[in-house]
Amino acid sequence: MPLDLRQLPPPEPMDIILHQAESLSPGKCASFVLPHFPTPLLPLLDRMAGIAYRFELSGDCGVLLFLERA
Repeated sequence: MPLDLRQLPPPEPMDIILHQAESLSPGKCASFVLPHFPTPLLPLLDRMAGIAYRFELSGDCGVLLFLERA
């Protein structure tokens, strides 16, 4: 079940996501619900070795972010 970060003020969601991404073991995943597309987060995720990510619309005007460590 995704961790809902929609009610947190910036930069808390980004800090939580980056911490979770760093903590993921190989083959493990994490998912989050965000209020909008996290454009500032993308370059940070792109620099993290072994982290793949994808987005989906959540159906309630939010965005789902899925992370996976290769």
